[in-house]
Amino acid sequence: MKILVQTIETMNIFLKYTTLCSFLMLAGISKANNITVSNVSLSGRDVSAGTNNSANFNLINFSVAWDNSWRWNSSSGSISNIGIITGGSGYTTAPTVSITGGGGSGATATATISGGVVTGISITSAGSGYTSIPTVSFSGGSGSGASAEAYIQSWWDAAWVFAKFRVGASNAVRNNVSSSGTTVTVLSTANLRVGMPVVKNSGTGTLAANTVISSITSSTQFELNNTPTVALSGATIECVRIWEHAWLNNSGHTAPSGSSMDIGLLTPGSSFNASTNPGLGAFIYRSSAGSGSNTFSNAQLRWNYGAQGVPDNAMVDIQVFGVEMVLVPQGSFYLGDGNSTALAQFSAANALTTPFEISSESQITLGGTSASNLGLNTAPGFRDNGQSEDFSSGTTQTLPNAYPKGFNAFYCMKYETTQGQYRDFLNTLTYNQQASRTVVVPTSSAGTGALINPNNNRNGLDVQVAGNATTLVPAVYGSNLDGDANYNESVDGGWIACNYLSWGDVTSYWDWSGIRPMTELEFEKACRGIVSPVSGEYAWGDINITFGSGPTNSGTASEVSSTSGSNCNANATISGPIRAGSFAQSSSGRREAGASYYGIMDLSGNVWERVVTVGDATGRSFTGLHGNGMLGATGDHDVTNWPGQVGSGSGFRGGRYTNTTMLQVSDRTRAVDGRTNRVLDWSGRGVRTAP
Repeated sequence: MKILVQTIETMNIFLKYTTLCSFLMLAGISKANNITVSNVSLSGRDVSAGTNNSANFNLINFSVAWDNSWRWNSSSGSISNIGIITGGSGYTTAPTVSITGGGGSGATATATISGGVVTGISITSAGSGYTSIPTVSFSGGSGSGASAEAYIQSWWDAAWVFAKFRVGASNAVRNNVSSSGTTVTVLSTANLRVGMPVVKNSGTGTLAANTVISSITSSTQFELNNTPTVALSGATIECVRIWEHAWLNNSGHTAPSGSSMDIGLLTPGSSFNASTNPGLGAFIYRSSAGSGSNTFSNAQLRWNYGAQGVPDNAMVDIQVFGVEMVLVPQGSFYLGDGNSTALAQFSAANALTTPFEISSESQITLGGTSASNLGLNTAPGFRDNGQSEDFSSGTTQTLPNAYPKGFNAFYCMKYETTQGQYRDFLNTLTYNQQASRTVVVPTSSAGTGALINPNNNRNGLDVQVAGNATTLVPAVYGSNLDGDANYNESVDGGWIACNYLSWGDVTSYWDWSGIRPMTELEFEKACRGIVSPVSGEYAWGDINITFGSGPTNSGTASEVSSTSGSNCNANATISGPIRAGSFAQSSSGRREAGASYYGIMDLSGNVWERVVTVGDATGRSFTGLHGNGMLGATGDHDVTNWPGQVGSGSGFRGGRYTNTTMLQVSDRTRAVDGRTNRVLDWSGRGVRTAP
């Protein structure tokens, strides 16, 4: 067995390489600002179902460690909320609610019904001593099918870990190739994969731009997404290897000692299916209360490679990535802080300075004058980009059940997307995908700025090795903040929040990661938590703000503001974004760290964060589907009902480093803004519905 050790510097996204099936391993230690993934290997390959069977799997082994971690549990272990999962049907009287398990006792609740459906649950006693989620069940009432989940005061940070793989030791070359329409005939389709770009090297035929394999129909034929402009005949073609997202099983994994592991399905809440609803990654987090450093060894993920049509004897490279995320638990919260001067801030429709409570994921009427409607404390007014909401006191709209409102539990990226994360994302894309996700063509010479050229405003992403437009060899990108052409050094800014990202850039990154966009309601929940609003508050819960300057230790993993006690990058005192989470120090509290109620960093200031708005029809059609880990041929996200690459559906929250406005949690000045260009202070972070 041959082993190559490789170390890669990055920020909150971590790579490992191994080779499956042939069992040639490439492994190493990948360390970032806050997480280390190491000891990657493969074991336990199971082919008992038969040769190349769809049930065949392998185990990905690794260790993961990070600092500044925590799990907080309520000291009393009481239940604070019970949320309805399904309302059932046929109930003629309210069913009896039973709460069992979870290590505690004493919790009781009653149900209410409407139209034969359970519509609400009221806690009559919160109980005590619960250390895990108890089981909620229903009996009686002449109906069936109701289900619910209890919520206790507990949250934590976690590593969202997922894997990418690439089939073949090199690009697949096929000779004597012919085509008819989009159908291509070859001697063998072995090691060919859907999504592979196709290049004609010789012979007769001309392929259209952005041509990829769209389906493999037999052992000798596959389909293209575009009909060749001149049919192939006696041609030699090359199919360029691609990175694909590894599908995980829903069981058969091993959580390290002292940790818990939850698998994140493509569609949480639906039944697992190895092909149509696989696991896209795993959350790994503390199994008990505590804080400090996590060191979790001997983790195992079961990869269902057979379900993805990977032969048992194929050579496959694997990369394992991780992103630090924070659980935002299920529960009620408020929108708006009652500040009458904030433009179009959320409020109760009939009381313009009264915050609006979100107590379920049920549909909401927007606008009008009813006390139960979500309104705005100021009629939609001036936006410097000319966009405003389509609801008001005189016009109502409906926010559907499926739009994520923040009541249900979700995980939120602890940090804004960093330059290291975006660099490593670019380095798994095809040539044509890279061309869409950067501002310059991948053939640009080494040292060309990838997102702004020349690099400016503390963005240090460069083309490191130029790509080739003829052979479709993708470029290699590197961090080079100091501009010395020695890439990915400790001072090269991989830990700085990534600016110059368009809506298309961030949504493609989220799709590729198996996560999704955050809604503007979820943004307020992530900031404020379950506490009562404070008028004019920032993400750390009060109106006290100290602007950073500097920074010192520029571009490194220890970069900080040179202003003691600062908690926000705004007011243009720094010439660009700063290291994600840089205001948190070992002795700092929530205000000093600039942290949200749940410990999420930089939600006020640094870079402006993209969210899905409620202010137009496109945004309201968002249903919370997750990315499937793969992008379209041109590098765009391809998820149903996500706001698209152009037009409406998105907006901004949380303010930015270039000024002091719009930093407050509830400020919606630019909550409806569908612009898609790249700007010096634009970026975002993704979320994922909790398993």
